[in-house]
Amino acid sequence: MSFRIEHRIGVAAPAKEVWDLVYDLGRWKDWTGVYAEAGGKIAIGETLQFTFSVGSRPPIRALATVYDWVPEAQLAWSAKLKGGVRTLRYVEIEKLNETSCILSNGEYFSGAGSIFMGRPLRRDIRASFVRMNENAKRISELSWAEKGGTIRPAQAPTKRGGPMTIQPLKPTIKPIKPWGFGGRGFGPKLNAP
Repeated sequence: MSFRIEHRIGVAAPAKEVWDLVYDLGRWKDWTGVYAEAGGKIAIGETLQFTFSVGSRPPIRALATVYDWVPEAQLAWSAKLKGGVRTLRYVEIEKLNETSCILSNGEYFSGAGSIFMGRPLRRDIRASFVRMNENAKRISELSWAEKGGTIRPAQAPTKRGGPMTIQPLKPTIKPIKPWGFGGRGFGPKLNAP
């Protein structure tokens, strides 16, 4: 069994502001709310060390291998955890324009042990991604504002490049006629006067 847990958030600051935060593993303990310790060299194939805790569970120490990284865009690493669980963890930054981006924080889980990861654990993992993203958003936007940047809500791009518009849904179900005797037994009134 394999599955993914992810959280995305819009950030009203350049992708570089978010990347500077993500790239500095030594500072993760100060802002993530999840990682008590993070270190290593960010380069493909290099080893990263993490100590993290999810919810009220005890801290977990893990070694991971950098799977991929692109400056100001993504950092991905893989790890093997206890119980036969393999993970591919990622932090992605999607640049929308010069002053806004979308931060995605997620993890793919696979292996025999992943089937034993119940809903409470999955909820706690997602909550940790939410907390990490909200902290990154707050710190990046504050840093950008201190540099004189203007904070504007991030907008998702569309195929035409303009702001997204949402069309209201048209009802596809016809209204139900009132129930009653109607002369043909109990059921909908087919020929109501």
